[in-house]
Amino acid sequence: MKYLICFLIFLFILTTLNADNKWFSKDKIMHFSGSAFLTCWNYGLSRDILNQNKDNNYFFAISLTTVLGLCKEASDKYIKKEQWCWIDILYNIAGISFSLILIKNMN
Repeated sequence: MKYLICFLIFLFILTTLNADNKWFSKDKIMHFSGSAFLTCWNYGLSRDILNQNKDNNYFFAISLTTVLGLCKEASDKYIKKEQWCWIDILYNIAGISFSLILIKNMN
């Protein structure tokens, strides 16, 4: 747990030091933390409400969070008329991976 706290503090410091950096900004931390939260939420939804088995819980959480992240990028491109950002997708994947590690270590 202490590594989790250290990692989150490290990310926060990076965002405050390099606010204009395309790799480290508050938007990237929002992608990371949003994906991590949604993955945990979707895992719990699948496990507690849908009563799926363990493998289906992981598949549901990863799939739904990935689709939501891709929809967010598509809306940025077509509604906000911004450029598709692959760095945001990488942070989404990192958030999903991070939450899966947490879920596996808590079970």
